[in-house]
Amino acid sequence: MKTKIGKHILNLFLCIALVGLDQLTKLWARGVLKGGKDIVVIPKLLSFSYLENRGAVWGIFQDKRLFLILLTAVIFLVILFLYFKLPMTRHFTPARILLVFIAAGGLGNIIDRIAFGYVTDFIRFDFINFPIFNVADIYITVCEILALILVFFVYREDLAEKDEGKETGAGNGKR
Repeated sequence: MKTKIGKHILNLFLCIALVGLDQLTKLWARGVLKGGKDIVVIPKLLSFSYLENRGAVWGIFQDKRLFLILLTAVIFLVILFLYFKLPMTRHFTPARILLVFIAAGGLGNIIDRIAFGYVTDFIRFDFINFPIFNVADIYITVCEILALILVFFVYREDLAEKDEGKETGAGNGKR
């Protein structure tokens, strides 16, 4: 599918699949880990440990459910705006896909917040003091880092050209 609509439909299906994967892993965690013992995946490195997170990362905004739902919704709308603002060229395909992953992560966590009042976290690094997280958090964190790398190293020139155009008045009839 090389049409704009076709690309958007593929990205929508990708988003749905990513949200589905996140929700399946959380369903597994609630069914297997809740009230049970932790599962050691790699000793002293990685384990699965059930946690009902009623806040955000590192426990901030504890029990601020409505605020976190609204914040996530606003961020989702910004991501949607950026997604459709990007030119439909191959050059910006990586950025668009990263936005799909970030959106899927936000949707996965907001579904938990609305349905249960908390986000199901279960992945724990045992070798460092790091918050317990979930698959949606992986989408968000990894893709935000990759997006920053794209902005600073790949799209840097595109942004500089855009700023130069504003300074010289190019594109708005001023010279």
